[in-house]
Amino acid sequence: MKVLIENKNWSAKDAETIKHIFIQLKFDEEKKGILQQQIQKIKSAEKVIKYLLDCNQNWNVLQSSIQKEISNDAELEQQQLIQQVSSNQLTNIKTKISQKIKSPSQIDSFIQYIQKENFSQEVMCKALCQEFKSIQELQQIIFNIKCQKMNFTQCFINQNNQTLNRNNPEWYDQIQELQKEFQSLNNRLNKQNFDHLSELYNSIQKYPRAYSQSDDFSKSPNLQLGDLLLLCARVYEHFSFYPRPVQVLSVLELYNHNKDKGRVAQIYTGEGKSLIIAMLAILICKKKEQSVDIVTSSPVLAIRDAQELAKFYELFKVSVTHNIHKSIDQNVRRDSCYNFQVIYGDPHSFQGDILSHEYTETGIMKDRKQEYIIVDEVDSMLIDGNSNKTILGSSNPGMLDLTKVLRLIWDELSKVEKQLSTDMKVMMIDGQDYYSVDLQEYLENTLSIQIQDVLKTYLPRFRLNYINFMKKIWIENAIQAKFYLHEKQHYLIDNQIRIIDFQNTGVVHKVDMQWQKGIHQFLQLKHNLPITPLRISTNFMSNVSFFKRYNHKLLGLTGTLGSQVTQDLLAKQYNIDFAFMPPYKKRLLKEETGIVTQNKDEWFQEILKVVELQMSQGRAVLIINQTIDDVNKIEDYLMKHSIKSITYVDDDQELKKEIGPQTIIIATNLAGRGTDLTTNEELEKNGGLHVIMSFLPRNIRIQNQGFGRTARQGKQGTAQLIVYFHSNLYLGSIKEINTVPGAIRYYQQQNQRFYSTNLDILLFFRDLNEQQYSKEIEERMNKLQNEDKCFQKFCEIAKKQVSIKTDKPAFRALEEKWGLYLEEHQDNGLNEDDIEEKLNSDETQNPKYLVLQGIQKGDIKLFQKATEIAINDPHPEYFKGCQQILMANYKEGAETLIKARQLFQNKINDEQGFLTVSKLNKFQIQSTQQTKQKPDLQQSERNISNDKIVMPKLNITGDSEIQNKSVSQNKQKNDQLDALEQKIKNHNKVYQKAIDSIDDILNTLQTKLASDEHFELGWIPVISESEEKNAESEQYIKDQQEVVDDGPLPKLGRLYRIKKKKSIFESFLMFFLGAAQLVIGCAMCVFTCGAALPLARTLIAEGISDMVYAIKSAWQGIDIDWGAWGQNKVIKIATTLGLAGPDCIREALRFGGSMMKSIKKVEMSEFIKKIPPVTVEGLEKSCFWLTQHEKVNISNQYETLRQISDVTQNAYSQTQILKLANEVLCNQVNLKNISQETSSQILDLVKLCFQQSNSSVVGFKNTFCQMAQNYIQLQIAKSKQGNDITKIKGDLIEICQRESDKKYNNHVKNEIQSYNQYKQALNNELIYFSDIIIECYKKDEEIQKQILVLDLFYEKLCDQQKVKQIFTNKTIQAKIRQNFNIHNKQVQNACKKLQMSNSHSTRQFYQLAIRPSIQQLCSELNIKEYTEPLEIILQVEFINQLKQKGEYFKIMTENLTNQKQSIETQVNQIKGNRFAQLYDVERVQQLIHNHQTQIDSLKQQAQFIKELGGFDYQYYLKEMVNHFKNKGMLNNKESIFIQELNRYMMTKRNFSTLLKDFVIQVFRCSLSQISTIQLRNKKILTNKLLLAIEVEIIDEVKKYLFDSRLQTLENKIANLIN
Repeated sequence: MKVLIENKNWSAKDAETIKHIFIQLKFDEEKKGILQQQIQKIKSAEKVIKYLLDCNQNWNVLQSSIQKEISNDAELEQQQLIQQVSSNQLTNIKTKISQKIKSPSQIDSFIQYIQKENFSQEVMCKALCQEFKSIQELQQIIFNIKCQKMNFTQCFINQNNQTLNRNNPEWYDQIQELQKEFQSLNNRLNKQNFDHLSELYNSIQKYPRAYSQSDDFSKSPNLQLGDLLLLCARVYEHFSFYPRPVQVLSVLELYNHNKDKGRVAQIYTGEGKSLIIAMLAILICKKKEQSVDIVTSSPVLAIRDAQELAKFYELFKVSVTHNIHKSIDQNVRRDSCYNFQVIYGDPHSFQGDILSHEYTETGIMKDRKQEYIIVDEVDSMLIDGNSNKTILGSSNPGMLDLTKVLRLIWDELSKVEKQLSTDMKVMMIDGQDYYSVDLQEYLENTLSIQIQDVLKTYLPRFRLNYINFMKKIWIENAIQAKFYLHEKQHYLIDNQIRIIDFQNTGVVHKVDMQWQKGIHQFLQLKHNLPITPLRISTNFMSNVSFFKRYNHKLLGLTGTLGSQVTQDLLAKQYNIDFAFMPPYKKRLLKEETGIVTQNKDEWFQEILKVVELQMSQGRAVLIINQTIDDVNKIEDYLMKHSIKSITYVDDDQELKKEIGPQTIIIATNLAGRGTDLTTNEELEKNGGLHVIMSFLPRNIRIQNQGFGRTARQGKQGTAQLIVYFHSNLYLGSIKEINTVPGAIRYYQQQNQRFYSTNLDILLFFRDLNEQQYSKEIEERMNKLQNEDKCFQKFCEIAKKQVSIKTDKPAFRALEEKWGLYLEEHQDNGLNEDDIEEKLNSDETQNPKYLVLQGIQKGDIKLFQKATEIAINDPHPEYFKGCQQILMANYKEGAETLIKARQLFQNKINDEQGFLTVSKLNKFQIQSTQQTKQKPDLQQSERNISNDKIVMPKLNITGDSEIQNKSVSQNKQKNDQLDALEQKIKNHNKVYQKAIDSIDDILNTLQTKLASDEHFELGWIPVISESEEKNAESEQYIKDQQEVVDDGPLPKLGRLYRIKKKKSIFESFLMFFLGAAQLVIGCAMCVFTCGAALPLARTLIAEGISDMVYAIKSAWQGIDIDWGAWGQNKVIKIATTLGLAGPDCIREALRFGGSMMKSIKKVEMSEFIKKIPPVTVEGLEKSCFWLTQHEKVNISNQYETLRQISDVTQNAYSQTQILKLANEVLCNQVNLKNISQETSSQILDLVKLCFQQSNSSVVGFKNTFCQMAQNYIQLQIAKSKQGNDITKIKGDLIEICQRESDKKYNNHVKNEIQSYNQYKQALNNELIYFSDIIIECYKKDEEIQKQILVLDLFYEKLCDQQKVKQIFTNKTIQAKIRQNFNIHNKQVQNACKKLQMSNSHSTRQFYQLAIRPSIQQLCSELNIKEYTEPLEIILQVEFINQLKQKGEYFKIMTENLTNQKQSIETQVNQIKGNRFAQLYDVERVQQLIHNHQTQIDSLKQQAQFIKELGGFDYQYYLKEMVNHFKNKGMLNNKESIFIQELNRYMMTKRNFSTLLKDFVIQVFRCSLSQISTIQLRNKKILTNKLLLAIEVEIIDEVKKYLFDSRLQTLENKIANLIN
């Protein structure tokens, strides 16, 4: 390098010497460059020479000497600038001050102050010249002037040093204490870090220096004192405080991590981790010149830190942003953030971008590498979030129909819930025998029957293997969702399912995080939410693999590293070591003795006691709970005791950070991490914040996080556990313990302790479980890593076979194969060697991707192959037919489309069929549902009341309307919540659009073509922009998009018609749904009442057919369209799906139980004991489906049991109870209310109750009522036992005929008659409506004039060939569709207000709903903004006249040229003939004169034509037309018009006479054309526009009016039938 050594304080000789020594130094070029800049700042050349010679080539020694000398020079220079104020000057200052300040004592104090501070004379003079009213104002003025004279930053440093010196007399003591604590915590010490720390704060205190914007860090990656001084100075410049020593030490520890390992630092909460991260990121960027990714636990924190710290980063010229895409400005490209040096984000944002960049090859990350990563709350993401992974969302076509399978599983589980025993067995009856079956096995066999007999026909064939594999997993997940996942504990309902991480962080995740393999869908069904299609995970990245990408450059911070088990796991998995940082101030947290209660009531009471105690002391309380449900319960409990509180359960909530006395906050564990609560001064005086954790966290980390919310930064605070023993006993995998006493014995054996607290026991099992949990986490991490590894292998193989950019459908097909392999082998482990074979296999080929490939390539062979695989799928047939039409194979295309149409209609019918089944299942569930809650399977004891327990009366023989009341109430509630019907309706709209598209194409194909015409197939979107914009709800579009993606149906074909399409209005009332629901529901409820009586499927199908016929016959003369699929199909589906569960039991019994391994026979007493509790309301619902005779029989049995309950209330012994029971039974037998056999059974029941209650009289009274109701439930179920088929069928007919006749005669008959009358009247009104609208349109003068203007413009002023190409029926209709949408809310509101029989109302409708669309179309087509037909005709006529003038000029020019040649010839002849006569000469002279006259005239014409060429005719003609328009003379007679035109021309002085005459002539010719133009037939737009209005507006409106107005009546009748 070139050495340039110079300093004005050195001699030339010294400079030469230094240069010579400098060259001899053996430092690298970078260090020499740094040294060269440093030594030029030292005044003494001798000292420079000395330092260079004495350093012995040791860089650190040299740097220490050089930097010390630079500081000494700066201090000396500063001292020389200070000029001491003399005594005379002090007197003058005192005099000036006394003129404004009257207090002598204040003046004397101020004089002492300026003597102490040694202010310069210059500063004092400037200060006294300014206005001030107090000593304080003067001091501020002096300070401001000093800041102006010195560097601004240095002033703040000086000021802060004074504060620091007052508060911390000696930095040395603090750093020494920090060193001792650090060594104690870490068992190691990096002396260099503490040397840096001591030098740094010593330099700040003694030698503060100012830094300018141009100052920067040294080039070396090693940290130097100057680097730290610059960092701290700019921290102060931005934040007005210095970083604390422990913060700088944290930065040093993380920056100086081992080269082959990452590092995680434990830094207590409240220590300023955000600043530590920012300082560390800046040093890495500037010193190591590497990019930094900063990962936070939530996107909210990432956005906040990136935005709030942006100006701080800017001080160092380090660019910073975040990658949370939803919050980035839409105008900024998504990839722009990867141009920045520091990026904040959450794991999902980084992982999503990596997948997008590498997997889908979008290149959004450009060339940016993953170098350093800093992870905040590292334990949360590396441990608690270990199983989290980011999946690039994409739908899998062909999955939508699988939701039917999930619905059937859920319905069957809901139906059988009533038959579940307390040990989760399905209880069944067969004759006099009783059986129990494992729930999982029951559902598997049920689903197998449903798939085999019915679903196989309706499900995609290529999905059957997938279904058979997944059904066991789906059933397991359905059971989990039904019984073990609870709202406000595991998830939150916020219009959608939001998962709660209640075990660890308490975070309520956003809706884009979902459970897989059906769990999410089952929860949606549980809460009647719109169900989302299943997805097969194909491309993903786990947290584990993401963080491991950074290798040894992973740095992290956390408030709690947890136990040694956790640390060992982190160190092993991520190759990191640890640094434990001491707190800034000693923690004053006092942990109070924990409280463990034995029941929930005590738990609430203990929490209340502690809250009241703390409030009485003027303190605040934070109660951290495990679930949102606990938060709500505690809030309600405290509210009952008049204690108001604040709840905090979601990070979307705003929580006030500063709290004072009496503040009560009830929160989930969300408040235990990252929530900084600040206590005010008054609260601190009272003892600070008290934290209660109402549950025992699963590990010490989470507990410390919660307790860390109080006693922060040296403040006061207390914390304690108040927990319920049974809910917090973590047994983990210890199989031998299944009771609480067993757990206590195990603890005593393991610890050899017989006296311990309940809290000791809970903590023992918690720590024991953590070890097992750690092993599970490690196994899960290894499994995830293997999955990621196999995913990379898949990417490598797939991208060799197919390009994701050029052939995405083919790539997605490979993707799905990989996904299916993943799901099938995920639990058992993946093998990357199997992937290639799986991808090359045709076993699981999805024909949907062949359709997508065919659409992309236009290859009919791909469509053909898809139709061969998917036999009943309409989508490949549809696109195959469209492709055939594109290839001009019209006949084959039409045949294919007809087939596709039928398949689409089948889809609609199937959807309606499954909707019916779902309704029946739901109706059955509701009609037999008991008002009870599932017993807590973990609860080991039940409280027994000492009050009298008697059986209520049972009303089952009254009017059936009363019996059905609760059912109808349930139905009304269901109608409000049911999302299934709306979803199916939205799905069917897409299928109907496809059918309409086919009808449109087929109709167009039937039209005759002219010789010069041909068909052209175009494409339109399935969901138009206007439809999306005006959708009634977001779900409406989502549901339709599901069908579009699943089909696939990305677009619809359309052949644009020449003649008007036929308007077809068919609305068929689906009465059969209500009727079928009534009848099938009846049969199923009779069948499954209580314990699901196993009748034969053929019997039920036959009975239902007869019932449907019976109800149909009640509607004599009514034309009912049962739909294309027919009633037999409904019956087959409904019976097979509805009765599959009982059928599988029946078949299992028939074959000796070999079909079900878990089926076993049980005694009647055991059977009754295992029936879950039932209620009187539930019994009444079940009895609704009995005949009158059966109702009387059941009622007598119930009355007998009730009498026994009544007479035994005052009994005191078992003998007395049996005696009283026998008396009641004998009396009932004598009255012939019950049989002797029934009497014996009831007596056995009484004895069974004594056994259940351990012969306790009190226990008997509590048990008997419920056991009696269970007995009645059993008798209802057995009421049909022993009857033959004919008898049961007759009973069904009796019940159904009774109910259907009652409904029909009382409600339905008149409504149906009114419906038909209204339907006919509505048709008539629509015809009248159509005529009125056409009349309005034709008489709309303004619109007709605009259309005439357009016709003239495109005919007269445009290229006719292009006009014919552009303006076809197709384009005009397309334009109309863009401007008019029947789904527009304004249009629909106008339709609602329309009275079609009232012509005035129809005309108003035209003005409001139709005319604006036509007006808009005319405006869009009027590109030149013409308003009057005359204006166009004038322009055309002007151009024509001008052309004529030009043609005339051309002819005259040619004539004159010929004349000239003739004259020249004659002149030459005369000149050559000396005997020429005088006559000849005169004749030639006359010719020359005439010729000259014509030339003059021609020149005049030329001048005029030139004038016309420069005349702005468009402007002036428009001005003239507007003149006549304003005068209202456009429609006057020609003579009057011309008179006014002459007057107008006189005003135009700049017009020549010729021009005026020319314009008048143009007007005359134009006026004569107007009348003839309006009468002519040949018009470019008029006829096409009228056709388009009729087809695209009037017909659409008529269809909407017809459908919407009949829908109300249809719904009314359907509700009456249902």
